[in-house]
Amino acid sequence: MNTRQNKLGLWTIQKVLMKRIPTLFSAAALLFSSCERSDSSDKIVSQQFVHKYGFDLSEEEWQQRSKEGRVISTLQNGVTMTHSYENGKLHGITTQTFPHTSTIEKLSVYDQGILLKEVFQDMNGIPIQEEVYEFDNRKIVTFWDERGVPLSIEEYQGDLLTDGKYYSPDHTLETQVEAGFGERVKRDRSGLLIERDTIEQGKLVARTNYHPNGHIHTISSYNNYELHGEQLKFTVSARPLMSLHWDHGVLNGLKTIYRNGLKAVEIPYAQGVKQGVERHYDDLGVLTTEIEWRSDKRHGCSKFYTEESSESEWFFNDLAVSADRFEVLDARERLVAEFNHEEAESTSQP
Repeated sequence: MNTRQNKLGLWTIQKVLMKRIPTLFSAAALLFSSCERSDSSDKIVSQQFVHKYGFDLSEEEWQQRSKEGRVISTLQNGVTMTHSYENGKLHGITTQTFPHTSTIEKLSVYDQGILLKEVFQDMNGIPIQEEVYEFDNRKIVTFWDERGVPLSIEEYQGDLLTDGKYYSPDHTLETQVEAGFGERVKRDRSGLLIERDTIEQGKLVARTNYHPNGHIHTISSYNNYELHGEQLKFTVSARPLMSLHWDHGVLNGLKTIYRNGLKAVEIPYAQGVKQGVERHYDDLGVLTTEIEWRSDKRHGCSKFYTEESSESEWFFNDLAVSADRFEVLDARERLVAEFNHEEAESTSQP
């Protein structure tokens, strides 16, 4: 034990799609919970209570009755919200306008507190997106272009995309997903291509994103909606920009950064932390810097090269030290690790 005591004296990371959950609202919870939201601009400044037969009620009368009819709320930011109720539950059409206008931005349809449909519109009243919630956890999503012509119609079963049809700007069928397999195309409302997805068993397995000029921006692979495998990024002029390696959403492997199409930086990762030797290169591809990392901290010798000479800096767990001091600390750390290993082995023996 004395020897071990002497040795001891010499002596650490990174995720769709909506599931349908029927939403039950009570009028009291919606209307009388201090009317405050996280954003002060959403504060309710006035409300009107209208019975289902059309006559106005006071707030107290609304509370005392069966809460059937409409509640019209004006927010501080200029938005008007109209909620329809039956037997105290959201029922029928609920709307939300754009600020300081009567144009409806969002329209929802409820059946006794259960959300059936949501429609989002632009300032011209043209629909942008509609989500229809069916029973048995199904959802149908339609997306329209700026003319009000469908760009895509999708059906989901829970989180899984089961069927989809995707149209080009001239409204011809471009790609489709059937029984959970196929290609999904996403375009903006002007018809500009945003991305292409490969769908397998209802899940995203690969995605290609595009720059506005049509060149590829990013190529990614996924496993269970997490980045997994190699990911490549390109500049707007189609030159390589970056390559990364992912393990279920965590960086794991070499991250390479390019400058003017040439390799500029290499950074090694192990399960989300820097681990190994980071290297930097100049515009001609000549090595200029090497930095040793251990568990996301500079540890070891960092070297800096020029045409005439090279310089070194030493670090121990991100603390700048001399080369001699590093040797002492490193030796002490190894002795402590050895001691702990021996202790663990002796403790585990019968």
